[in-house]
This record gives sequence, C-alpha cells and structure tokens, in this order.
Amino acid sequence: MKKDSIEYNGIVGGIGVLLGLIALFIIMKLTGLEHNLELRALNIFIMGAGVLYSIKSIKKHNSEFNYFKGIGTGMLTAAISSIAFATFIFIYLMGNPDFLMEIKNVEPFGNYLNAFTISFIIILEGAGSGFFLSFGVMQWYKKRHSDDFLKSQQENRKTN
Repeated sequence: MKKDSIEYNGIVGGIGVLLGLIALFIIMKLTGLEHNLELRALNIFIMGAGVLYSIKSIKKHNSEFNYFKGIGTGMLTAAISSIAFATFIFIYLMGNPDFLMEIKNVEPFGNYLNAFTISFIIILEGAGSGFFLSFGVMQWYKKRHSDDFLKSQQENRKTN
C-alpha cells in the first residue's frame, strides 16, 4: 500500500485511534472510573485527533487530494477504529460478566443490553462521530485553503 492511498492513511489513523481508545479505557480502569459511562464522551477527542491526522497525512502525501478523498480517509479511520474497539470491548465484556452486570444495572435499558448490543452501539457511535468529524475537518480545510482547493479542483477538471 502506498502512503498516498486512502486505505493506508485510514488504517494508520484507525490503529492510532484504537490505541488511544484502549489507553483511555485502561486509564479509566486503573483509576476506578470505568463505571462512569459518561466519560466515553472523551472518545470524541481521540477520534477527532485520529481523523485530523489521517486527513492531514493524505493531503501531504497525495498530490491529487480532493474533498472526497479527505472524507473517505476520515470515515475509513472511524470505521476501522470503531470496529476494532468494539471487538476489544466485546472480548472484555465476555471475560468480565460482573462488569457487564454493572452496566446493565446502571443503564435505563440495561435489561436489553448484552456484550453484542454494547459492541454494536460502540460501532454506531464511532462511525457516526467519525462521519461528522470528517465532514467538519474537510469543511475547515475547504475554508482555510479555499484558494488552493479551488485551484486544484479546476486543474483536475481541465485534465479530465
């Protein structure tokens, strides 16, 4: 895989986000805060950093960078990290049924939760936040670099 491809940057960014999410989970576990499910809102900062890194990386390495390559890279980063983190949490919950019971007791719809549904929710949250972050980062790039962006789009149209 080349460094200028969507796949390469999405995988590298996804692995970085995954490592950040696992590190946050371990820190929460060591400090006794793993039961505070509201702290999962901190995941968006980790996801945002990974999406921004992936988009900046593809922009740096790909001379044909455009809006859709940026959004695709960000969304791939979010998808890879969300699926991998959901798998990690699924394995963790299967190995720690007491933690799963504590989540069931705290959540309003806890009776309907199991390791699979919690993992599925993590995938949905991660993919959704990753989509919006990718869109936001690309809007920022478009506005911040509008002259360069518009010139590159016009050049692409002329060559095609």
